[in-house]
Amino acid sequence: AIGFFINTGARDESAKIMGISHFLEHMIFKGSEEMTPKDVDCAFDDLGANHNAYTGLETTAYWAHAPYKAFSSCVDILTQILRPALRKEDIENECLVILEEIAMYQDQPFWVLYEQTLESFYPGHPLSNRVLGFEESVKSLTSSDLHAYYNERYGLKNTIVAASGHLCFDSLCKQLEK
Repeated sequence: AIGFFINTGARDESAKIMGISHFLEHMIFKGSEEMTPKDVDCAFDDLGANHNAYTGLETTAYWAHAPYKAFSSCVDILTQILRPALRKEDIENECLVILEEIAMYQDQPFWVLYEQTLESFYPGHPLSNRVLGFEESVKSLTSSDLHAYYNERYGLKNTIVAASGHLCFDSLCKQLEK
């Protein structure tokens, strides 16, 4: 198993771009310049690997776990998609998906209570930000916003990689350095 933990989340967002960390999480799985969204899913499926991501208030994480012989290939896929293409058509399509997700969570009483509790407990503080953002903030996000946020928040100095299993630490470090 391997995980890339990016030191960024909802607490790093202004009201104008609230939800951008979560939006970018979705966009990572839309692929790189070399991989389409379908390529990404097929590549993980062909390896028998599970993969996913999550965004929180303080962290965005991307992970995969796979059979031992597929581990190196999983690392290659994750490091490639962590340099996303951020294609305009993917952004437009994914915006609709995220708006549906916001609507779905608005229908869940526990989630509404959780967000209201954060807003009451941390009034005016970045920890009161909504991970998914608001419909208005998500709709207003542009390709330029995503590129700027990615360039500011993603990178070697803001990322921790954790791995477990039957692996060689030195080999993994060399692979990640590439």
